[in-house]
Amino acid sequence: MQFKLTKVLVALAGIAVASASAIVAKRDDAATCTLVLIPSAPVDPSTDLVAEFNFVIGRALALETGSGIEQLGSSFTQNADSTYTVTDTISADGLTAAQTASDIEDWAGQTKTGIAANWLVDSATCA
Repeated sequence: MQFKLTKVLVALAGIAVASASAIVAKRDDAATCTLVLIPSAPVDPSTDLVAEFNFVIGRALALETGSGIEQLGSSFTQNADSTYTVTDTISADGLTAAQTASDIEDWAGQTKTGIAANWLVDSATCA
């Protein structure tokens, strides 16, 4: 019985390592982008803007690429002129970081659908 249990534990450890390797490889293909977004209407102060920006950017990239995405999260600052500077790290299945960055940088001048508002992409730069 112990021999079988050892085999199971070794197999599970191998799966865990393979899964962790796949996750690390995926994160290596993530692009970190900074977008300046302008809401189509004033945003309620109680709005969870991290969730809003994750939705807006993730949905837009998924629709544009037709692939699954991995979003490592966004952060933002509200600017004095009512715009928002959003930094997001994201990847799309099958795309390199450079391809993902190029897609997002092309959003400048486009409006992306949100939940609390629609968002005009004033500028987008990625690293």
